[in-house]
Amino acid sequence: YIWILPALTIYALFKLAPMISGIYLAMLKWDGIETPQFVGLRNFQRIFDDDVIGLALWHNVLYSLGTVSGKIVLSLFLALLLNQALRGRAFYRTALFLPVVMSFVVIGILWSWLYSTQFGLINGLLMSLGLGMLAQDWLGSSDSALWALMVVDIWKWYGFHMVIFLAGLQTISNELYEAAYMDGASRTQQFAHITLPLLQPVMLVNVTLALMGAFNVFDIPYIMTEGGPANSTLVMALHIYIRGFKFYQFGYAAALSYVLLLLVTVIAAIQMKMMSTENTG
Repeated sequence: YIWILPALTIYALFKLAPMISGIYLAMLKWDGIETPQFVGLRNFQRIFDDDVIGLALWHNVLYSLGTVSGKIVLSLFLALLLNQALRGRAFYRTALFLPVVMSFVVIGILWSWLYSTQFGLINGLLMSLGLGMLAQDWLGSSDSALWALMVVDIWKWYGFHMVIFLAGLQTISNELYEAAYMDGASRTQQFAHITLPLLQPVMLVNVTLALMGAFNVFDIPYIMTEGGPANSTLVMALHIYIRGFKFYQFGYAAALSYVLLLLVTVIAAIQMKMMSTENTG
């Protein structure tokens, strides 16, 4: 306990104390200037009258469906490729992991340029290929803005999930594949009956991390669209930020934060339950 006391102290000061004080803040009516007024659970009651929160949650659901499926499929495909004896494999692994360590601000600005209607590379490439009818205002249209942000999120994090899949693939013995090959199993059958079942615990870890990230997403929507156009990219974390730092409703923003925390905790608990059940079975 003496050895872990410094770490526990830091955790208590910078994690537990803000969480406890945040609960008290959620019971106040405070704009950051005037004297705070204690309102009890009124801020939590306001959530049921908030017309925007349902839209923000729905966007989080869509965002999670799009990004989780995209990250898992792409990262698993790349992990399978990079698990082979390829020339320059270390370079490819490093290059594909590079977006993970890049700043959200850099990524947001970079992809905003790519999506630009005036000089964007995406529309320019479509025009040069004779597909000008597909060119559009990717971030300015309410029909495409959220999906455009999903692509950015997938590009940012697929390398992270790829590394986890690679670690799982390297734990699978080659003897299993050799035995299956001797029995006449094709590559597809080996993947379906050996790789996927043995990767299931790693798959659940990746899905859990991707889901939690999707419901906590803030940086990409804030930097690229600020929730627009017409709230089409508004997500819960961004809605909380706007309520707290644009409308100065700090108590209500704190209440929304704890609702989001509860939602993410429930999702994580369900995933952990699935993992424990699978490992036990």
